[in-house]
Amino acid sequence: MNELSPLVGIDVGSAAVSVVVAIEDEGRIRVVGSGRARHEGARKDVISELGAVAEAVREAAEEAEAMSSLPVEQAVVGLGGTPVTGMCATASVPITGRASTVCSEDQRRALRACTRMNIPDDYEVLSILPAGFAVDGQGGLRTAVGMPGKRLDASAYVLFTHKTHAQAVVQAVNTAGIVVKRLTYEPVAAAESVLTNDERDLGCLLLDLGYGSSEWVAYSDGVAVASGAIPVGGRLFTNDLAVLIKTTTEAAERVKREVGATPTRSGAGGGGVEVPAIGEQGHFLVERGFVSEILSERARDLFVRVHRQMIGQGVERTPRAGVVLTGGGARLIGITELAQEIFGFTARLGTPRGLTGSTEPVAGPEWSVACGLALEEHRAGNDGSAIGREGQTGILSWLRNALNELFEIGGGR
Repeated sequence: MNELSPLVGIDVGSAAVSVVVAIEDEGRIRVVGSGRARHEGARKDVISELGAVAEAVREAAEEAEAMSSLPVEQAVVGLGGTPVTGMCATASVPITGRASTVCSEDQRRALRACTRMNIPDDYEVLSILPAGFAVDGQGGLRTAVGMPGKRLDASAYVLFTHKTHAQAVVQAVNTAGIVVKRLTYEPVAAAESVLTNDERDLGCLLLDLGYGSSEWVAYSDGVAVASGAIPVGGRLFTNDLAVLIKTTTEAAERVKREVGATPTRSGAGGGGVEVPAIGEQGHFLVERGFVSEILSERARDLFVRVHRQMIGQGVERTPRAGVVLTGGGARLIGITELAQEIFGFTARLGTPRGLTGSTEPVAGPEWSVACGLALEEHRAGNDGSAIGREGQTGILSWLRNALNELFEIGGGR
């Protein structure tokens, strides 16, 4: 990897787009640029105004380009939300390698065969996450290349997405003049940047708290075993607060960040916080404990719903390494303590790790997905393990300047 082929990750979130540009530097991944732009082009965690999202992608990419002095022309892009679902699968294929030994193509065929299951016509494969291999019934293999035998069995966790959801994200990024190399499920990308090897091996739950929704992925023995999404994110926390304390959305967002959620009302501290009344009718004081209680109840509801989804997918207990919270919603004061209370295991804040260079701007949990996408691209380039949804054919022939001109004509600003 060199400066002519930077590692670019783009997180197209429900309220903002984050772009990270990195390069390989003596075996380490060095962040050389980043950019972030807000937008109002998503509703209920799917794109509703493509032009607004595309403009945010372009603004964030241009900021990252200016910082890194490298072009953002292609990227790995995160995809999340309730239109993404997953399930465990197994498949078997004959071994075709020389001298009846497993070759890389055999492994790829076996993993692709894991996708041969009944899914709705309007869904497609997003990613195939390998879980292990067996040769002639002898399992426990992380890779089977070079093993002699007649039959190769593969197990994988397969992620599917609604076609329209994926196409909208790809189109928004393409409209900004950037080629989508691959789409990756957002919590899987976040796991790449925030989890330790021990957490994956012992088993952990990673919960990515976004603005429009919250997605999760559970790991056991180093591999993904379950995932899900809840249509509850930072926006709903803010809306609850605005309705119940009868103030504006802007004020509710400010109070949410200032007071946060704590396990008990008394933990929020005494006194009140001043907020404006709706309709320019002056200001009033709202009890901090009441604010905390509202936010705590919404957080509890979110965690309980995640736990129910886990049980529904066969994850009977919280994994031994506990819970890792990441995403912008993880900044809410007191939310890790609430997670620990609900799940009954330790909980921590997950922030990007394993990076060098200009890491200060991307140190927060809201950057976990974008950083993880860059790290994943580096790993995939080295071991060729990525099997997922590729970018649309023919896009590479587009000229970036022509795209930008077309976007201007289309009224995207």
